[in-house]
Amino acid sequence: TEGASGILHISMSTVSPETSRRMAQIHSGRGDRFVSAPVFGRPEAAAARKLWICQSGEADAKAQVRPVLEAMGQGIFDFGEDPGAANVVKLAGNFLIASAIEAMAEAFTLGEKNGVERGRMAEMFARTLFACPIYLNYGRLIAEQGYDKVGFSLPLGLKDMQLLQATAVTSKVPMPFAGVVRDRLVAAMAKGREGLDWTGFALGVSEDAGLG
Repeated sequence: TEGASGILHISMSTVSPETSRRMAQIHSGRGDRFVSAPVFGRPEAAAARKLWICQSGEADAKAQVRPVLEAMGQGIFDFGEDPGAANVVKLAGNFLIASAIEAMAEAFTLGEKNGVERGRMAEMFARTLFACPIYLNYGRLIAEQGYDKVGFSLPLGLKDMQLLQATAVTSKVPMPFAGVVRDRLVAAMAKGREGLDWTGFALGVSEDAGLG
């Protein structure tokens, strides 16, 4: 958008916190403004204007872009004036999703090897202990192993886990399970699965259990 004080850049990409901070400095030096606003939601959520949006940046800039963001999503969460803060939240959220994918894949594979139908397990957990969109929607994909229904590609998932780990190192935060997920994604790439949804790394769980 463009206003009296120059260009206002809304960055909705999943990038590192440091990238957003550098971009904000560059914009400020030119008399422009920058708001970080990464989103959560697969393509169908975007089409339905049901995204969840994180934002951070200067208060007046966020106020100006709010109507634009409200037209895209069902909720906006503000994380202060540090332009990198929203990106930290986005990377952390994607890590939680990836961790849930790995956990569901392991649980459903355990059930399958003991004669329990994967879909029934997914349905029960999504309706009881884990009644939330991640376990409902991703759980269905993992139970059905419908990894060719690409909403978020496997290479992008790997990119995000690499950004997460780089941020963790910079922040001096050990995140050992992030390494587990990253290695699953790397292994899937090595097997030529770049064209799958990022849930496709769950195939490695089945293969490790002798079901591949």
